[in-house]
Amino acid sequence: MLLIKNSYVMDPRSGMEGKRDILIRDGKIVRICACGEMKKTTFVSEKETADEAPQAIDAAEMEVYDAEGLVAAPGLVDVHVHFRDPGFTYKEDIETGSRSAAKGGFTTVVLMANTKPTVENKETLAYVL
Repeated sequence: MLLIKNSYVMDPRSGMEGKRDILIRDGKIVRICACGEMKKTTFVSEKETADEAPQAIDAAEMEVYDAEGLVAAPGLVDVHVHFRDPGFTYKEDIETGSRSAAKGGFTTVVLMANTKPTVENKETLAYVL
């Protein structure tokens, strides 16, 4: 169980924006609440059904990360990147471009076809993937 405290949450889908605490279990967000709302013991449901009894979670068993000054948001998508690989790796390659994108919060990138050769057959696509 991971508790990320004091992060600035931005969720364009729901319109949520502001400082929040985020509770994560098994790699999935199970609760987002106002900072400090999760006390010594908090309750969350395994499923989002009203007829199910909530499960108690002892805060002492949580890994806690203070995200003060950081932003929590869905992964970003860039549909126009120039990794120049194959063919022009002296400008950029897939590995360095991907690492830079990930550092900037991008979870998805779409490579432009200005490569040599262009990505127009299975072999070149397999190389890029």
